[in-house]
Amino acid sequence: MKPGPCSGLRVIDMSALISGPYCSQILADLGAEVIRVETPGSDVIRHVDPIHRDMSAYFEQVNRGKKSVSIDVKSEQGREQVRALVRNADIFLENSRPGVMEKLGFGYEDLKALNSKLIYVSVCGFGADGPHKDRAAYDPVVQGVVGFMPLQGTPGAPQAIHTVIADKITAIWAANSVMAALLDKERNGEVGQKVVVNMVAAYAAFMLLENMDHHTFRDAEFPVVDRPVGMFSTLDTRDGRVIGMILQPKQCLQFCTALGVPDLALDPRFGDAMSIVRNTPLLYKEVAPIVSAMSTQDFLALMSKHSVPFGPVNDIATFMQSEEALHAGAYTELEDGEYGAIRHLNFPASFSRSAVGPRGRAPRLGEHNAELLGSPGAGDKDSQIG
Repeated sequence: MKPGPCSGLRVIDMSALISGPYCSQILADLGAEVIRVETPGSDVIRHVDPIHRDMSAYFEQVNRGKKSVSIDVKSEQGREQVRALVRNADIFLENSRPGVMEKLGFGYEDLKALNSKLIYVSVCGFGADGPHKDRAAYDPVVQGVVGFMPLQGTPGAPQAIHTVIADKITAIWAANSVMAALLDKERNGEVGQKVVVNMVAAYAAFMLLENMDHHTFRDAEFPVVDRPVGMFSTLDTRDGRVIGMILQPKQCLQFCTALGVPDLALDPRFGDAMSIVRNTPLLYKEVAPIVSAMSTQDFLALMSKHSVPFGPVNDIATFMQSEEALHAGAYTELEDGEYGAIRHLNFPASFSRSAVGPRGRAPRLGEHNAELLGSPGAGDKDSQIG
Protein backbone atom coordinates (compact mmCIF):
# COMPACT_ATOMS: atom_id res chain seq x y z
CA MET A 1 0.00 0.00 0.00
CA LYS A 2 0.98 3.65 -0.40
CA PRO A 3 1.99 5.45 2.78
CA GLY A 4 -0.88 6.59 4.97
CA PRO A 5 -1.34 10.11 6.34
CA CYS A 6 0.11 8.95 9.68
CA SER A 7 3.01 6.99 8.21
CA GLY A 8 6.22 7.51 10.20
CA LEU A 9 4.44 7.75 13.54
CA ARG A 10 5.21 5.12 16.18
CA VAL A 11 2.57 4.28 18.80
CA ILE A 12 3.34 2.26 21.94
CA ASP A 13 0.02 0.75 22.99
CA MET A 14 -0.22 -0.60 26.54
CA SER A 15 -4.01 -0.67 26.50
CA ALA A 16 -6.41 -3.62 26.44
CA LEU A 17 -10.03 -4.51 25.63
CA ILE A 18 -11.66 -1.91 23.31
CA SER A 19 -11.33 1.76 24.24
CA GLY A 20 -7.55 1.83 23.80
CA PRO A 21 -7.00 -0.80 21.09
CA TYR A 22 -9.75 0.61 18.85
CA CYS A 23 -8.08 4.03 19.11
CA SER A 24 -4.71 2.59 18.08
CA GLN A 25 -6.38 0.61 15.29
CA ILE A 26 -7.63 3.86 13.78
CA LEU A 27 -4.05 5.14 13.87
CA ALA A 28 -2.77 1.89 12.33
CA ASP A 29 -5.31 2.16 9.49
CA LEU A 30 -3.96 5.66 8.89
CA GLY A 31 -0.45 4.25 8.49
CA ALA A 32 1.08 4.55 11.97
CA GLU A 33 3.29 1.78 13.34
CA VAL A 34 1.43 0.47 16.39
CA ILE A 35 3.31 -1.73 18.86
CA ARG A 36 1.18 -3.50 21.42
CA VAL A 37 2.98 -4.20 24.70
CA GLU A 38 1.36 -7.29 26.21
CA THR A 39 1.82 -10.09 28.68
CA PRO A 40 0.04 -13.45 28.50
CA GLY A 41 -3.56 -12.87 29.60
CA SER A 42 -3.30 -9.06 29.65
CA ASP A 43 -6.02 -8.69 27.02
CA VAL A 44 -8.98 -11.04 27.44
CA ILE A 45 -10.22 -10.13 23.94
CA ARG A 46 -7.60 -12.54 22.61
CA HIS A 47 -9.68 -15.38 24.06
CA VAL A 48 -13.19 -14.40 22.95
CA ASP A 49 -14.92 -16.96 20.71
CA PRO A 50 -14.96 -17.74 17.85
CA ILE A 51 -11.26 -18.52 17.55
CA HIS A 52 -9.54 -19.63 14.33
CA ARG A 53 -6.04 -21.09 14.67
CA ASP A 54 -5.55 -19.36 18.04
CA MET A 55 -6.79 -15.99 16.72
CA SER A 56 -10.03 -14.51 18.07
CA ALA A 57 -12.25 -12.92 15.43
CA TYR A 58 -13.03 -10.10 17.88
CA PHE A 59 -9.34 -9.48 18.57
CA GLU A 60 -8.61 -9.59 14.84
CA GLN A 61 -11.21 -6.91 14.10
CA VAL A 62 -9.79 -4.42 16.61
CA ASN A 63 -6.04 -5.11 16.34
CA ARG A 64 -5.33 -5.51 12.64
CA GLY A 65 -2.14 -4.09 11.21
CA LYS A 66 -0.34 -3.89 14.57
CA LYS A 67 2.75 -5.47 16.06
CA SER A 68 2.95 -7.28 19.39
CA VAL A 69 5.74 -7.68 21.90
CA SER A 70 5.33 -9.84 24.99
CA ILE A 71 7.12 -8.21 27.92
CA ASP A 72 7.18 -8.88 31.66
CA VAL A 73 6.59 -5.28 32.73
CA LYS A 74 7.01 -6.20 36.41
CA SER A 75 10.66 -7.07 35.86
CA GLU A 76 13.38 -4.44 35.56
CA GLN A 77 14.49 -5.95 32.26
CA GLY A 78 10.94 -5.69 30.92
CA ARG A 79 10.51 -2.10 32.11
CA GLU A 80 13.75 -1.14 30.41
CA GLN A 81 12.49 -2.73 27.19
CA VAL A 82 9.38 -0.55 27.35
CA ARG A 83 11.47 2.53 28.06
CA ALA A 84 13.63 1.74 25.05
CA LEU A 85 10.54 1.59 22.84
CA VAL A 86 9.21 4.86 24.27
CA ARG A 87 12.44 6.74 23.56
CA ASN A 88 11.72 6.42 19.84
CA ALA A 89 7.94 6.76 19.98
CA ASP A 90 5.56 9.56 19.12
CA ILE A 91 2.52 8.38 21.09
CA PHE A 92 2.04 6.31 24.23
CA LEU A 93 -1.45 4.93 24.87
CA GLU A 94 -2.86 3.29 28.01
CA ASN A 95 -6.28 2.66 29.53
CA SER A 96 -5.46 1.27 32.97
CA ARG A 97 -6.97 2.62 36.16
CA PRO A 98 -5.29 5.82 37.41
CA GLY A 99 -2.08 5.04 39.27
CA VAL A 100 -1.27 1.72 37.59
CA MET A 101 1.14 3.19 35.04
CA GLU A 102 2.82 5.28 37.74
CA LYS A 103 3.46 2.19 39.87
CA LEU A 104 5.13 0.52 36.89
CA GLY A 105 7.26 3.57 36.22
CA PHE A 106 5.35 4.50 33.07
CA GLY A 107 3.49 7.59 34.27
CA TYR A 108 3.54 10.72 32.17
CA GLU A 109 6.34 12.41 34.10
CA ASP A 110 8.44 9.24 33.91
CA LEU A 111 8.11 8.90 30.15
CA LYS A 112 8.29 12.64 29.48
CA ALA A 113 11.76 12.56 31.04
CA LEU A 114 12.75 9.99 28.40
CA ASN A 115 11.06 11.68 25.46
CA SER A 116 9.91 15.28 25.72
CA LYS A 117 8.12 15.03 22.36
CA LEU A 118 5.90 12.18 23.53
CA ILE A 119 2.12 12.50 23.37
CA TYR A 120 0.83 10.49 26.31
CA VAL A 121 -2.80 9.39 25.97
CA SER A 122 -4.63 8.09 29.01
CA VAL A 123 -8.15 6.69 28.58
CA CYS A 124 -9.98 6.31 31.88
CA GLY A 125 -13.52 5.68 32.96
CA PHE A 126 -14.21 8.46 35.43
CA GLY A 127 -11.19 10.68 34.94
CA ALA A 128 -7.59 10.73 36.14
CA ASP A 129 -8.47 12.37 39.44
CA GLY A 130 -11.49 13.14 41.59
CA PRO A 131 -13.65 11.02 43.89
CA HIS A 132 -14.58 8.41 41.28
CA LYS A 133 -11.20 7.88 39.61
CA ASP A 134 -10.76 4.38 41.08
CA ARG A 135 -14.18 3.08 40.07
CA ALA A 136 -14.29 0.28 37.50
CA ALA A 137 -15.84 1.56 34.29
CA TYR A 138 -16.85 -1.20 31.96
CA ASP A 139 -19.13 -0.16 29.12
CA PRO A 140 -22.51 -1.02 30.74
CA VAL A 141 -21.54 0.99 33.83
CA VAL A 142 -20.88 4.08 31.71
CA GLN A 143 -24.13 3.55 29.79
CA GLY A 144 -26.02 3.48 33.07
CA VAL A 145 -24.35 6.58 34.50
CA VAL A 146 -24.84 8.86 31.49
CA GLY A 147 -28.64 8.65 31.44
CA PHE A 148 -29.52 7.46 27.95
CA MET A 149 -30.83 4.03 28.97
CA PRO A 150 -34.35 5.28 29.86
CA LEU A 151 -34.54 6.86 26.40
CA GLN A 152 -33.33 3.70 24.67
CA GLY A 153 -35.97 1.72 26.56
CA THR A 154 -38.59 3.37 28.77
CA PRO A 155 -38.35 5.06 32.17
CA GLY A 156 -39.88 1.93 33.67
CA ALA A 157 -37.66 -0.44 31.72
CA PRO A 158 -34.31 1.18 30.88
CA GLN A 159 -32.44 -0.60 28.10
CA ALA A 160 -28.71 -0.73 27.45
CA ILE A 161 -27.52 -0.65 23.85
CA HIS A 162 -26.33 -4.18 23.07
CA THR A 163 -22.78 -3.32 22.06
CA VAL A 164 -19.78 -1.74 23.77
CA ILE A 165 -20.79 1.63 22.39
CA ALA A 166 -19.22 3.75 25.15
CA ASP A 167 -15.85 2.06 24.60
CA LYS A 168 -15.95 2.57 20.84
CA ILE A 169 -17.08 6.18 21.05
CA THR A 170 -14.34 6.89 23.60
CA ALA A 171 -11.79 5.36 21.22
CA ILE A 172 -12.88 7.66 18.40
CA TRP A 173 -12.61 10.70 20.70
CA ALA A 174 -9.16 9.50 21.76
CA ALA A 175 -8.00 9.16 18.14
CA ASN A 176 -9.26 12.67 17.38
CA SER A 177 -7.47 13.96 20.46
CA VAL A 178 -4.23 12.35 19.28
CA MET A 179 -4.53 14.19 15.96
CA ALA A 180 -5.11 17.49 17.76
CA ALA A 181 -2.09 16.90 20.02
CA LEU A 182 0.09 16.08 17.01
CA LEU A 183 -0.99 19.33 15.34
CA ASP A 184 -0.29 21.28 18.53
CA LYS A 185 3.18 19.71 18.79
CA GLU A 186 3.96 20.68 15.21
CA ARG A 187 2.87 24.27 15.78
CA ASN A 188 4.30 24.82 19.26
CA GLY A 189 7.92 23.77 19.38
CA GLU A 190 7.80 19.99 19.07
CA VAL A 191 6.88 19.52 22.72
CA GLY A 192 4.50 16.72 23.66
CA GLN A 193 1.78 16.69 26.30
CA LYS A 194 -0.56 14.45 28.25
CA VAL A 195 -4.10 13.86 26.96
CA VAL A 196 -6.74 12.38 29.26
CA VAL A 197 -9.93 11.01 27.69
CA ASN A 198 -12.78 10.49 30.14
CA MET A 199 -15.19 7.71 29.09
CA VAL A 200 -18.18 9.25 30.88
CA ALA A 201 -17.63 12.62 29.23
CA ALA A 202 -16.92 11.03 25.84
CA TYR A 203 -20.11 8.97 25.88
CA ALA A 204 -22.19 11.90 27.12
CA ALA A 205 -20.82 14.20 24.41
CA PHE A 206 -21.97 11.76 21.75
CA MET A 207 -25.22 10.32 23.10
CA LEU A 208 -26.83 13.33 24.73
CA LEU A 209 -26.33 15.88 21.96
CA GLU A 210 -30.00 16.01 20.90
CA ASN A 211 -31.31 15.23 24.39
CA MET A 212 -30.24 18.43 26.13
CA ASP A 213 -33.61 20.14 25.55
CA HIS A 214 -34.26 20.83 29.24
CA HIS A 215 -30.62 21.17 30.26
CA THR A 216 -29.30 23.79 27.82
CA PHE A 217 -30.79 27.19 28.75
CA ARG A 218 -30.44 27.13 32.50
CA ASP A 219 -32.44 30.33 33.09
CA ALA A 220 -35.40 29.36 30.92
CA GLU A 221 -38.39 27.22 31.78
CA PHE A 222 -39.95 24.91 29.22
CA PRO A 223 -42.80 22.45 29.48
CA VAL A 224 -41.52 18.90 29.71
CA VAL A 225 -41.86 17.31 26.30
CA ASP A 226 -40.74 13.78 25.66
CA ARG A 227 -38.28 13.31 22.82
CA PRO A 228 -40.29 11.63 20.03
CA VAL A 229 -39.00 8.17 19.27
CA GLY A 230 -41.79 7.09 16.93
CA MET A 231 -39.76 8.22 13.93
CA PHE A 232 -37.61 5.15 14.51
CA SER A 233 -40.57 2.83 13.89
CA THR A 234 -40.45 0.19 11.17
CA LEU A 235 -42.99 -0.99 8.62
CA ASP A 236 -43.59 -4.66 7.78
CA THR A 237 -43.49 -5.64 4.14
CA ARG A 238 -44.55 -8.98 2.70
CA ASP A 239 -41.04 -10.39 3.09
CA GLY A 240 -39.24 -8.15 5.57
CA ARG A 241 -39.13 -4.76 7.25
CA VAL A 242 -38.25 -1.24 6.18
CA ILE A 243 -37.33 1.91 8.03
CA GLY A 244 -37.28 5.51 6.92
CA MET A 245 -37.81 9.05 8.10
CA ILE A 246 -40.49 11.52 7.04
CA LEU A 247 -39.76 15.01 8.29
CA GLN A 248 -41.55 17.49 6.03
CA PRO A 249 -45.19 17.84 4.92
CA LYS A 250 -43.98 17.61 1.32
CA GLN A 251 -42.38 14.23 2.06
CA CYS A 252 -45.54 13.11 3.82
CA LEU A 253 -47.59 14.00 0.73
CA GLN A 254 -45.15 12.16 -1.53
CA PHE A 255 -45.29 9.12 0.79
CA CYS A 256 -49.08 9.04 0.92
CA THR A 257 -49.46 9.72 -2.78
CA ALA A 258 -47.07 6.90 -3.65
CA LEU A 259 -49.20 4.51 -1.58
CA GLY A 260 -52.45 5.69 -3.17
CA VAL A 261 -53.83 7.57 -0.15
CA PRO A 262 -52.99 11.25 -0.86
CA ASP A 263 -55.83 12.54 1.35
CA LEU A 264 -54.08 11.04 4.40
CA ALA A 265 -51.41 13.75 4.12
CA LEU A 266 -54.12 16.37 4.77
CA ASP A 267 -54.83 14.95 8.22
CA PRO A 268 -53.93 17.66 10.81
CA ARG A 269 -52.00 15.05 12.80
CA PHE A 270 -49.42 15.27 10.02
CA GLY A 271 -49.69 19.01 9.34
CA ASP A 272 -46.13 20.09 10.19
CA ALA A 273 -42.71 18.61 10.74
CA MET A 274 -42.95 18.07 14.51
CA SER A 275 -46.46 16.63 14.21
CA ILE A 276 -45.25 14.14 11.61
CA VAL A 277 -42.30 13.12 13.77
CA ARG A 278 -44.46 12.64 16.87
CA ASN A 279 -47.21 10.83 14.99
CA THR A 280 -45.16 8.61 12.70
CA PRO A 281 -46.55 5.45 14.37
CA LEU A 282 -50.09 6.65 13.60
CA LEU A 283 -49.16 7.38 9.99
CA TYR A 284 -47.61 3.94 9.64
CA LYS A 285 -50.65 2.28 11.19
CA GLU A 286 -52.85 3.83 8.50
CA VAL A 287 -50.74 2.52 5.63
CA ALA A 288 -49.66 -0.79 7.20
CA PRO A 289 -52.17 -2.95 5.23
CA ILE A 290 -50.94 -1.45 1.94
CA VAL A 291 -47.25 -1.86 2.71
CA SER A 292 -47.61 -5.38 4.10
CA ALA A 293 -48.93 -6.56 0.72
CA MET A 294 -45.80 -5.31 -1.06
CA SER A 295 -42.37 -6.90 -1.31
CA THR A 296 -39.49 -4.99 0.25
CA GLN A 297 -37.93 -4.49 -3.16
CA ASP A 298 -41.11 -3.08 -4.68
CA PHE A 299 -41.76 -0.78 -1.72
CA LEU A 300 -38.23 0.62 -1.77
CA ALA A 301 -38.38 1.16 -5.53
CA LEU A 302 -41.64 3.06 -5.09
CA MET A 303 -40.21 5.23 -2.31
CA SER A 304 -37.12 5.96 -4.38
CA LYS A 305 -39.28 7.00 -7.33
CA HIS A 306 -41.08 9.51 -5.08
CA SER A 307 -37.92 10.69 -3.25
CA VAL A 308 -38.98 9.41 0.16
CA PRO A 309 -35.99 8.10 2.20
CA PHE A 310 -36.43 4.45 3.16
CA GLY A 311 -34.16 1.44 3.43
CA PRO A 312 -34.39 -2.23 4.35
CA VAL A 313 -33.95 -3.53 7.88
CA ASN A 314 -31.08 -5.93 7.24
CA ASP A 315 -29.33 -8.43 9.40
CA ILE A 316 -25.52 -8.32 9.30
CA ALA A 317 -25.17 -11.16 6.79
CA THR A 318 -27.57 -9.43 4.38
CA PHE A 319 -25.80 -6.11 4.79
CA MET A 320 -22.43 -7.67 4.00
CA GLN A 321 -23.81 -8.85 0.65
CA SER A 322 -25.77 -5.69 -0.10
CA GLU A 323 -25.09 -3.21 -2.88
CA GLU A 324 -24.87 -0.48 -0.26
CA ALA A 325 -22.02 -2.22 1.57
CA LEU A 326 -20.19 -3.12 -1.63
CA HIS A 327 -20.46 0.38 -3.11
CA ALA A 328 -19.45 2.05 0.16
CA GLY A 329 -16.42 -0.20 0.53
CA ALA A 330 -17.68 -1.01 4.01
CA TYR A 331 -15.36 -3.99 4.25
CA THR A 332 -12.28 -5.39 2.60
CA GLU A 333 -10.57 -8.77 2.54
CA LEU A 334 -6.96 -9.57 3.32
CA GLU A 335 -5.24 -12.74 2.18
CA ASP A 336 -2.99 -14.25 4.82
CA GLY A 337 -0.79 -17.27 4.23
CA GLU A 338 -1.62 -18.77 7.62
CA TYR A 339 -5.18 -17.63 8.32
CA GLY A 340 -6.59 -17.50 4.80
CA ALA A 341 -9.05 -14.81 3.73
CA ILE A 342 -9.78 -12.33 6.52
CA ARG A 343 -12.64 -9.89 6.10
CA HIS A 344 -12.30 -6.55 7.87
CA LEU A 345 -14.56 -3.56 8.28
CA ASN A 346 -12.91 -0.80 6.30
CA PHE A 347 -11.69 2.65 7.27
CA PRO A 348 -14.73 4.83 6.45
CA ALA A 349 -12.93 7.63 4.58
CA SER A 350 -10.76 7.83 1.49
CA PHE A 351 -7.89 10.19 0.76
CA SER A 352 -6.89 11.42 -2.69
CA ARG A 353 -3.17 11.00 -2.01
CA SER A 354 -2.78 8.70 0.99
CA ALA A 355 -3.71 5.04 1.47
CA VAL A 356 -5.83 4.13 4.47
CA GLY A 357 -7.36 0.93 5.71
CA PRO A 358 -6.29 -2.48 7.02
CA ARG A 359 -2.62 -3.21 6.39
CA GLY A 360 -2.38 -6.72 7.74
CA ARG A 361 -3.85 -9.15 10.23
CA ALA A 362 -3.70 -8.79 14.01
CA PRO A 363 -0.48 -10.02 15.64
CA ARG A 364 -0.04 -13.15 17.68
CA LEU A 365 1.14 -12.53 21.22
CA GLY A 366 4.83 -11.61 21.10
CA GLU A 367 5.03 -12.12 17.36
CA HIS A 368 7.42 -9.19 16.91
CA ASN A 369 9.72 -9.78 19.88
CA ALA A 370 12.69 -10.63 17.67
CA GLU A 371 12.14 -7.64 15.37
CA LEU A 372 11.67 -5.07 18.10
CA LEU A 373 13.41 -6.49 21.17
CA GLY A 374 15.92 -8.94 19.79
CA SER A 375 14.37 -11.62 22.01
CA PRO A 376 13.92 -15.26 21.00
CA GLY A 377 10.59 -16.95 20.47
CA ALA A 378 8.97 -14.41 18.17
CA GLY A 379 5.65 -15.67 16.91
CA ASP A 380 5.54 -18.49 19.45
CA LYS A 381 1.99 -18.59 20.78
CA ASP A 382 3.32 -19.97 24.08
CA SER A 383 6.06 -17.37 24.59
CA GLN A 384 5.69 -15.86 28.04
CA ILE A 385 7.94 -12.81 28.28
CA GLY A 386 10.33 -10.87 26.13
